[in-house]
This record gives sequence, C-alpha cells and structure tokens, in this order.
Amino acid sequence: MPHSRIFPAPEPSPLQSPSYHNYTPFRNSDTPIVIDNGSNQLRAGWATDEVPRLQFENIVAKYRGKSTRDALLVGNDVHIGGMRSNSKSAFESGVLINSATFEHTLDYVFSKLSIDTERIYHPIVMSEALCTPSYSRKLVSELLFEGYQVPSVAYGIDALFSYYGNRGSFDAGMIISSGNVASSIIPVLGGRGITEHCKRISYGGQHLSDYMLKLLQYKYSSFPHRVTLDQAQELVKEHTYVSLDYMAELRELAVPEKIDKKEHIIQFPFVDKVDAREAQEEAERLSQKRKEQGRRLQEMAARNREEKLQREEANLADLTELQKAKSSETRAEFTARLRSAGFQSEAELESAVKASEAAIKRIRNRMQGIEEPEEKVVPSFPLVDIPDSELSEEQKKEKKKQRLLKAGWEANERKKREKEEERAREAELARQEEERRLRDPDGWLEEVRTRRQLLLDKVRARLRKKAQLTDRRSRESQMRMKNIASLAAEETPVKRRRGGNSEDTFGANDDDWGIYREISREEDSDEDEDAVALSKLDDLLMTHDPGFVPENPYDERPFQNTIIFRLAHGPRNVDPEDPAIQNQIHLNVERIRVPEVLFQPSIVGLDQAGIIETFADILKRFSAEQQTRMVQSVLITGGNTLFTNMAQRIENDIRALRPYGSSIRVLRAADPQLDAWKGAARWASSDSDGFKQSVVTKEMYDEYGHDYLVEHPMSNKYWRMQG
Repeated sequence: MPHSRIFPAPEPSPLQSPSYHNYTPFRNSDTPIVIDNGSNQLRAGWATDEVPRLQFENIVAKYRGKSTRDALLVGNDVHIGGMRSNSKSAFESGVLINSATFEHTLDYVFSKLSIDTERIYHPIVMSEALCTPSYSRKLVSELLFEGYQVPSVAYGIDALFSYYGNRGSFDAGMIISSGNVASSIIPVLGGRGITEHCKRISYGGQHLSDYMLKLLQYKYSSFPHRVTLDQAQELVKEHTYVSLDYMAELRELAVPEKIDKKEHIIQFPFVDKVDAREAQEEAERLSQKRKEQGRRLQEMAARNREEKLQREEANLADLTELQKAKSSETRAEFTARLRSAGFQSEAELESAVKASEAAIKRIRNRMQGIEEPEEKVVPSFPLVDIPDSELSEEQKKEKKKQRLLKAGWEANERKKREKEEERAREAELARQEEERRLRDPDGWLEEVRTRRQLLLDKVRARLRKKAQLTDRRSRESQMRMKNIASLAAEETPVKRRRGGNSEDTFGANDDDWGIYREISREEDSDEDEDAVALSKLDDLLMTHDPGFVPENPYDERPFQNTIIFRLAHGPRNVDPEDPAIQNQIHLNVERIRVPEVLFQPSIVGLDQAGIIETFADILKRFSAEQQTRMVQSVLITGGNTLFTNMAQRIENDIRALRPYGSSIRVLRAADPQLDAWKGAARWASSDSDGFKQSVVTKEMYDEYGHDYLVEHPMSNKYWRMQG
C-alpha cells in the first residue's frame, strides 16, 4: 500500500526562506508541474509559467543547530547556512542514484509551490539526461507514484526539450548540448530525436572548473590564498572564451605586447607595505616597548635575587647556629638535633654550610655585576689506560663506553681549538686590514675595489659557463663531456671481447658515478667560497665607500625574461616581493585553454573525441540529402555554450567538414540554461503535441513495471530491465 503524505506550508527553519508561491489558482486543476532535474541546477514550476518559479543548486545538507531544531537545507539555503562543504547530491557522475536525497529535494519543491494537499494531483514532467539508466528512472517513478501518488509522469531528454522550445518541430537538425557533467550530440530527423545515433562526451562544466583550478595551482604553487572550486567556476564563467584559432593565439601569447592585451588580472585582498616613516615610527615604538619590557624583567630579576639572598642568608644563619650548638650540648643531644634537621652526619652539615656560602657569594656577585670565571670541567676516564686483563667483564664494557666518550670529547676539543685559531686568524687579518686602511685610506679602498672586481668577473664567468653547459651543443658542454670521458677511461678498465672489440664497462659499478659527484662538489665548493668572499668585500665597501652601490650577480633573475614568468606575472617589469603582485592571478592562456578541452579532450588526457569530431562521426551515418538538411539547423544548448565565440567556432569547424559552399546554420538557444524547462513547459501545456499520450500513468506503472517508459519524440529509448 502506498503511504500518504501531506504537504502543508511548513514552518520555515531558521535558515530557510519562507514559501511565497500561491497554490490557489492551481488547486482544482490538472496543470502539470515541470521539473528540469539537472545534476547541477534544478528548475521547477507550473507548465503555464513563462519562467520556472524555482531555480536552485541540486544539493541537500543537514543543519544541526545548538539552540534550534535540526533542519534539512536544500539548494540555495545550503549556502545561506554555510553548509556547502557538508552537502550531498542525489547524482553521481550525472546519474541519479540516491532516491532518499532526491526525496528531500522534491519535498522542498512541492512545499515551495505551496501545495498543501494530502497527495500530488498534478501530472509531472521530468527531464532526464541522455541515455539515463533504467535503474535511475525506476527510483524516480517509485518515489513519484508510491510516495507522492502522482496521477502520471512524462520523461524527456533535456536537450530535446530545449530543441523543441527553440524550434517547435523536429523536422531535421543536430543538437550540441554541453552541461555540467557531460556533452552530447543528438541528431534530429523525421519528427524525433534519433537517440540510437547519439554520442556522449564525458566532459562538462564541473570538469572545466576542476581544470581551471589545477592550472592555477600549477601556475601559482605558493599562492597565499586558497582558491576554491566555486571561485574557479566563477573564473571560467566570467573570463574564458572560445578561441577561433587556438594555435595562432597560443603563438601570439609568446609576444609580451599580446599578453598585455589579452590577459585579465584578478587581484586578491592583501596588506600593503608600510611607508618608510610609518615603518620607522613603528620600529621606534617596538624598540621602546622592548626596552620597557627589559627594564621590568631586570627589576623582577633584581627582586628575585634579593629575596633569594635573604632566604640563603637566613638558611646560613640557621646552619651556623646548629654548628655552634655542638659546643654547648652533649654528643647525644647534638646528634639528635642534627638528625631532626635532616643531616646524617656532621660532614653533611659542613658541606651544606659551604654550599650556602657559595650561593650567597654568587648572588652578591651577580647583583654587583661581577662575572665569575667559568670552571672548565675535564671528564675523567679511569678505565681507558688499564689493561683488559686487569678488568672484570662489567669493567670491560664500561671501558668501551669510556673510550667512545673520550674520543667524542677529544674531537669536540679539537673543533673548539680549530674555531679559536680560526677566529684568531680572522681577527689578525682584520687588524692588518684596518692598519692598511688607516695608513693609506685611498690606496686601501682602491685595492678592495680591484679585488672585488676580479672576484665579480670570476663569478660572472662561472655563471656564464653554467648557462652554456645547459646547451649540449655548446663548446663548454662538449669539453666537459670529454673530461668526464677521459676520467672514466682512467678509472675504468676496458674488457676485451672475443671478436676483438673493446667493451666499455663504465657505469657497471656504482663507484663509477662518483666522478660526476666529485666534479659537481668541486664546482659548488668554489661557488660558495666566492659568494662568502664577495659578501665580505661588499660589507667593507658599504662601510667605508659612500659612493658604493652593491651589485650581487646571484640576484640576477633571467627567469623574469621567460614566457612562464610573463604568463604568471604579466609582461611588465614587476617586483615579485610586492604584496600586490604576490596576490594577483593573471589569466591569459587559461582563458582559451580551459574551454578548448571541449574541442580537444586530449589536452587533459581524456581518450575521447571532441565535439566536432563526434559531430562529424554522427553526420556520416546519414545520407547526403539528410546531412544537408541537418547542418542547416544546428542548435547549441547548455550552460557551456554561453562561452564567447562558441557558436562561431562550431560553425567554422562544421564548415571545414562540409563541401565548399554548403549552407550551414548554427544557432544558440535563446536561453541555454532555462530552455530545457521552457521547452518541457511548452510541450506539457500544448494539446496538439501528444503530451497526454506520452505519460506513464499509475495503472501503467503497476502493470508494466517500475522502469516503464512511454516513448515520444523527446524521450530516451525504453530498455526493459533484466531480471
């Protein structure tokens, strides 16, 4: 028995907008309800409406409130409630598979239409995708007939509904539909859509948004903002277009002037740099704040030392009094008093007195600013020099540990001595340098300039050589390979084969590749030493030469002259450290590359033909006379056909397929996003186009099965479910 349900105008949840449609004009009528059930957007309304009354994203989310009851959010209310990340759809890859989620959506639709009856008394016209599986239709039919007890339902392909809404007939033509999940090409002939010759490309709007997001992530790998999928979708809609000559535009983007004309710059929020005066004031304020904090910390430390000194002096007074008690008390009384104070012997008391006196001395020295000499502790290793024959097994194990500890300690001491010697040597060189500077300032300055220039020329020569080594045809690269080959010949023996030919075994042993590592290590070592020496000379000249302008050859950025940098940051010279530049996205090649995937799916690695190749393959299945009629009425529909130049590009590519002088007409739907609903509403409200003969009634549903479909010019083919 089908269960009944009532659809009163529900109490709106805290996040849902109230119902605003009046049901009274349709209460006792059989006006059909038209639902364009897309995987991305759902549109619903009465067949007599000009436009759908409801249009929202086809998603559902559950809202769990703290102070309010739980609520199911549908469509736009999901975004209002900030639950987009927790939402789910009844569709997967464009196929409806979750009837429970779709039931929530239908509840929302009927309640928004203010239907308050115990069941739905109106026929339903439901759009579906091309080649919808019978199982998906079964879920919808079960829900409509058993859950809502509708009198009848008619199913039709959204693209054919759009064609009917724009053309009004099905004489001959072709439909190119590109939606959210897939793109399809459907031939029309003889008063109906020829679905047995249709083709589907598994690429649509959501894939375009994903591809845009990936391109931006590759292009700006360290972008400070998180670009969301919704933002990428908005960039695709607002900034991309179809190129009429894709390869020619790609070549143009290699020219800086062309990039400037074609790119769009998206500026994300950023915090600008503070000017010099504000920065100086802020630095002074922070400096004063740090000084004040330091002063407070010093006062606190002084108070703590004073308190600690008083405690130590009181403790020393108690210990001294305990020592004096020895002379006035008996041995037994003194021992008992010593034990009660926590000491086991008089020696422990003596040690505590000395420790307290030392602590008082340290505190007073710190208060007076006297630095105490650091006591150097030399570890002892008594077992190292004792022969093993005189040691037990435990002592032998301890001796091994001491030997390792001694070796580590000696190594650390050597390093310390070497560092001290190096510091002394550098100090001596600095002293000699300072003496020369004071003795002859002008001569010393000229000498430093000369040394820096020689070192700078050496660094530049190395950088030029490194750049030339990247070109394997250059002389430097060939000479380097000869040197490697000669080193390999010296290090590697040559085996003789039986035929007399020699066999080069270089590379058979892992040690052979050490030649490359040695060469690379020597080059890197020289480069590091020169960089340090150049930095020191720059510091000297910046200190003593007022006219010196530092020039670091390692800061040269040839990368800014590359096409990749210009595509990422524009053709003009920019400062990559500028916050505004760091928070910019430059759309240039992405503007044509993203929609081009519809024509060349191989760009993203999709092993399918593009729109025009698929179109040509379908067209070949018909006679020459039929082809001539069909190309004169090509309709493009779906959200992706809103790209600029889409119709022109399709017409140009189709014209290239047809004989010279052929008549070709490509039309874009009047409203590619709403025409599927409008066409279905027009069909459902027409008495002459067989709507009433194309519905599945409750009796048919009970007799023929859950997946039964009445075929009509805009429907899918009916395939009975097996089993």
